[in-house]
Amino acid sequence: MFKEIKNYLPALIIAMIASHSLWASSDLKDRIHEMNWDGLDVVWLEEDGLPQYNLLFYFADGALSDSTSGLGQTSAMFNLLTAGTRRFSQRDISDNLEFFGVDFGARVTHEYSVFHVSGLVKDIIPTMKQICHLFKDATFPANELAKEKKRAEGSIRNMVNHHSALADLAFRELSMMGTPYNYPASGKLKDLKKITQKSLKAKLEYFNEKVKKKIYISGPKRALSVKNVINEECGFRGSEQNYVRQVDYKYTPNDKPQIILVTVPKANQAQVRIGNFLTKPEVKNTELLTLSSGLLGGGFTSLLMRAVRFHQGLTYSINAFASGQRDYGRAGISTFTKNETVTELLKTIKDVIERVENKQVSQEEFELARGYIVGSYPFGFEENMAFLSQLLSYDHEGRPYEDIYIFPNQVEKLSLDEVSKNTSEIFDWKRQTIVVLGDKSLLPKLKQLGNVQVMSYEKFL
Repeated sequence: MFKEIKNYLPALIIAMIASHSLWASSDLKDRIHEMNWDGLDVVWLEEDGLPQYNLLFYFADGALSDSTSGLGQTSAMFNLLTAGTRRFSQRDISDNLEFFGVDFGARVTHEYSVFHVSGLVKDIIPTMKQICHLFKDATFPANELAKEKKRAEGSIRNMVNHHSALADLAFRELSMMGTPYNYPASGKLKDLKKITQKSLKAKLEYFNEKVKKKIYISGPKRALSVKNVINEECGFRGSEQNYVRQVDYKYTPNDKPQIILVTVPKANQAQVRIGNFLTKPEVKNTELLTLSSGLLGGGFTSLLMRAVRFHQGLTYSINAFASGQRDYGRAGISTFTKNETVTELLKTIKDVIERVENKQVSQEEFELARGYIVGSYPFGFEENMAFLSQLLSYDHEGRPYEDIYIFPNQVEKLSLDEVSKNTSEIFDWKRQTIVVLGDKSLLPKLKQLGNVQVMSYEKFL
């Protein structure tokens, strides 16, 4: 029954054994220290192995702070912090950070924002002084802003040549329609003209003065020497900097599958995305979501991979996911196929989902999926930056760190009945938004499956 995956089992078993060894040898709990720097909460992940540090600035607001008159402003502000200050040009800033071998960048979600910095501990003080200078004195020079807007416009327009990324963009917006989270955090082409020096300065001031912050650091103890720099030169403390984004929303799920063809010229294959929005109550059981999506599309042993690749040769890869943030989540399936086989692919995916819903899954198949998830889980903690990001996510969602350690045991306790029930809820075919990005010639084929809405890819840029 499992001839097609026998070749993968030795590697899978080795990975599971290795990962369990890593997990057992890592005394993670004793390496996490929580402290308070003049009202600013700090989490330190003690790591004495290398003379390096990672530092995350967490801000408890994100793209939802952008009004309809200035969408994409938060993302633009964080990305343009290094464009220049009253004292230093962009070249000066770049040369200085490059001299210290610093890696840095920002990530903006709808709910929160993160700015990360990594480098050698011996350089942490001068590096952080430079970073704090950016937060306090960034001016977003007009010439650099104009160049960045032109670059951003080119990058967005160039998405027509990257169909997978374009499909992801369209899928997010369409599958989350009717919620506060469907608009891209970085905005669209039409939003670029509204980004000005004045608007970016106002956004930076808002994040500096109003929004709650938290610091996450990994490295040896001397990395904590940045306390005074962050408190005094960045000006990050507790006091009035306590705003946390809260969202109330009402969401009505689909009562029948929505099929949307997003047309893009000269596409020789169809990008397929299937999924739906998950409400806050639906994302509370992380372990159940992970196992449900993993059984469907988590690696070479998953049901979807075996059905659509090994058995029918309809695609090279397929994956499923189901995860959440604090107030919402998403479930989805991502793949691609030849234009000629798009309807066959969709029917096969539907059949596999219904097979799980109807408990037509063997215990052996279930154990393979569970073993893969439990065995691979510890690898997510080998990199300190990844572990810091996990801690940040748990804090943002209001989850205790203890959940990190009990995750494997919680997955082991789940039954096939629980997973089948969960799959029937979050992957219920009636709830799904089915997005196919490809040539307009796909329309007759998709109409065989139901009503189809047609949109141009340009709507999502």
